[in-house]
Order: sequence, then C-alpha cells, then structure tokens
Amino acid sequence: MDDLIKRRVERLNALLKDGVNPFEEVRFERSTTSTSLLSQFEKLSPGEETNKSSKIAGRIMSIRVHGGVAFVDLSDYSGKIQLMFRKDTNKKTFDFLEKYLDEGDLIGVDGTILKTKRGQLSLLISEAKLLSKALRPLPSEWYGLKNVETRYRQRYLDLNMNTSVRKGFATVTRLVNGMRNYLVSEEFLEVNTPILQPIYGGAFAKPFKTHHNYLKQDMFLRIAPELYLKKLIVGGFERVFEVASCFRNESVDSTHNPEFIQIEAYQAYVNYEDMMVLIENMISSAVKEATGKMKLTYQGTEIDFTPPWKRVKIGDALKSAGIDVDKLSDKDLIKKAKDKGLSVHRVGDAIEELFGDMVQSTTIQPTFITHFPADISPLAKKFPDNPKLAQRFEVYIAGSEIGNAYSELNNPIEQFLRFKEDETFRKKSKDVEYMPMDRDYVRALEYGMPPTGGLGIGIGRLASIILDKPSIKEVILFPAVAGTEKIETVSEMFPKLADKFS
Repeated sequence: MDDLIKRRVERLNALLKDGVNPFEEVRFERSTTSTSLLSQFEKLSPGEETNKSSKIAGRIMSIRVHGGVAFVDLSDYSGKIQLMFRKDTNKKTFDFLEKYLDEGDLIGVDGTILKTKRGQLSLLISEAKLLSKALRPLPSEWYGLKNVETRYRQRYLDLNMNTSVRKGFATVTRLVNGMRNYLVSEEFLEVNTPILQPIYGGAFAKPFKTHHNYLKQDMFLRIAPELYLKKLIVGGFERVFEVASCFRNESVDSTHNPEFIQIEAYQAYVNYEDMMVLIENMISSAVKEATGKMKLTYQGTEIDFTPPWKRVKIGDALKSAGIDVDKLSDKDLIKKAKDKGLSVHRVGDAIEELFGDMVQSTTIQPTFITHFPADISPLAKKFPDNPKLAQRFEVYIAGSEIGNAYSELNNPIEQFLRFKEDETFRKKSKDVEYMPMDRDYVRALEYGMPPTGGLGIGIGRLASIILDKPSIKEVILFPAVAGTEKIETVSEMFPKLADKFS
C-alpha cells in the first residue's frame, strides 16, 4: 500500500512541477451522463463512429493500455462507460493519461461516441481534465471490496466499488420519500422537534447523556420525538409527522444501531384502528414508489405488501403457540417466561417476551399484532371493557417488529399516575429502560388534547426487508462500529507535501 501511495504522490509532484494543480478546478460542465450516452447510442453498429461531442465526468475505475490505445472505465452516479484514448488521433491526451492518471482519479472528458468492432460503446477522448487526484488506490475492481469491517468504516469506498450498494441506498431514500409523500398527500404537516431534550421520553430505552455548558444542565439525545409531537396536537395542529433521528444507548447487532431514523405521525380525532389503515396504505404506497412492486422477496420468501394486512390479537397469537393468556394467572405467565430464560418483571413483560420468543419469527407477512398489555404501554389508552389491555399494536414483517402505534392517552391525571407507576416500578426493579416523569407533557395534557392516534415506523428495519438485507448495518450509511482505527494520512506519510499547498 505504501508503495502504491508513493507512486501517486510522485505523480502529484510531477503535476505540480508542470504547473498543474489537480485540486484547483471548481467546476466541470457536463453535457450528459454515462447511462444517457449508452441509451442514446445503443443501436450503433460495430465499428460505427459519430461526430457528436459529449462531455462527461466521473471516477476512473480501471486503465488498460495496449500499445497506442488505452481503455478506461469511467464511473459516474448513473453507471459506467468505456473511454478510449488513441495516441494516433490525440497524442497530448494519451500522454497525459500515461504520465499522470491513476485508478480512482476524478476526470472530466470531451469526446465522440463510437462502437468498437467488438460491439463496445465507447467515448473517443479528445480532451481530458484532471478534477481531483486520488492519493490512495481503490481496491482491486476484479476482487472488489468484500471485507465487512472496511465496508462499514469506509462506506465511501463501499459505494464506489459496489454499485449495488449505492443503488440500495438510493432505494432507501425513495422509500422514505414515499412515506413522506403519502403523509403530505393526507395533509400531514412535517415538523422538527428538539433532539437535545431536558427529559427523554416516548419509549423504553436508555438514553445518551450530555451536558449543556451555558444552560448548566444535563441534556439527553432524544429516544423518540413522541411527546413533543403530541404537544403540537395540544397546540392545535391536527396532523403532524417527523422524519426523526433518534438515539438509544443499547446493543449493536443486526437489528439495532444506537442512531436510527423513524417516522412518527400523529392525527387528531382518530384511534389506533385508523392508524392501522394509515400504516398499511403509507408503507405499501412507499414500497411501490421505491421499488415499482408490491411483492418483494426477503431471504427467499415472498412478502406481499398489498393492503389490507392481517390483524391478530397478541393473546390469540400466543394461544396458537400453546399459551392461553386468559386461563393463566399473572404469576404463571411470569413463571413460564422465566422458565424460558426470559428477563421479565411483570405480566406485560412476560406476554411480550413470550410472543417474541415463540411467535414473532413466524410472523412473515405484514401483520398487526394488537391488544398489548396496558402495564407496558404507559402512553396508550386502555380498553374500557378490559383495562389490562391497551389500544395498541405493533407491526411485524418478516419476523421483525418495524413499528408501534396506539390510541394516545389524553387523560392528564391518568397519565401522571402511569408515569409515576412506571418510574417507581422500573427504578425498583433496577431496569435502566424506564420512562421518566415528564411534568411538562402532563401540563400540556391538562390544557386538553383531542382523541389522537399516533404511530412510529423504524426506517432501518423496514429498509432491510425491502432490500433483502438481514443486517440493519447494510441500510445505514455509516453504522456504529466497535473500536477506533489507527489512520495515517498521506500528509503525515509525506510531510513535505504540506509545503506545496500551504
């Protein structure tokens, strides 16, 4: 590696000596892209040349020199095209290539399109301009970039070397935009709420803690935007949503990353059943917008996103697995969970953990699991005829929980008591994941909040299913990785370079 970098530094020095600064250009006016050229001239016959001039720019992925002809694969965002440098037609550009250019360099070129005798569309180059010199070599194009650790730490390399990865992230963006577009079409207003919060809330999670020097107080990175969004409902907005970066100080694995994105939406005068309809329509619409299809394959199984989706009570789901919640006491349910080695403290934990252990992995098609225990749903309304259950559901696809929703509790007195109960219980059980008392949220409810339905959808897990990637790290551009790298920059390896740019 050091020798390869040294060769590039030598070429950089040669450029500077010849009066060429490879980082000086501030723009290059392209007339087209590689994919547009290939599409426009695909019907040329082998050996046919045109006189149409085109300007494109991109990264050199490979250089092959055969005597007086050089073939260069140039990659831009749209795709890849072959460039042809011929010594007999333009010695200056050919010599420039041989003397100065390497794989990884970014160049702008002008040329005419032709099709080689072997049928390869190419751009015959008349002029080439170096736009940025790559001081480090790209991984071998033949072997690619396969090391997972390197791919996550140096995602910029991964995106350059693995076109499918770049296309996948473009699909994730279309998925998020599809959900956003659907909500906007339903007259939801997109808003932004604080990421730094004096009190964290909206979920059971351990937060990241920091300190604000000027305000002289501890702050937390939000674990969810929920409570602020519902304050907006109190304030008179009737439909709001946020595409929110959230942070939870939890494990890092195939389904968890400490920083993640979720879409949360709240609508006045509706309940949890209305949220089911909203979610299935929003996600199916976004999937169609992102992929062009309603049926996708995940790990060999076809997933059909076409509404309506299945609705199953969590008690019925457990009953199908041999556990009748209605016939077992709370003590027996907790014992059954503990016998399986599950960490539980109360009956709601037991029911949720038993579902996760026995049923969740079999919930493949999009399904709403409803009627969650009220004691683990402190922000949701209870059913009047069965106060042990909350008007809450979770969304499961391909065995993964991708969302949570409920009829929002709007009784400030009950909310205060539920906060108090949860805070006391969680602290007593020494469970770090509890929901602290938020008196300002309770005060907001005391001004009156209409009946409201709310939802939260995790983008990472949904995107993993859409792209058929079992690890969430494959759909996060820069996932969290353990440890730190020792990195020596080219400036440190060749300190004399600094004199030439200072």
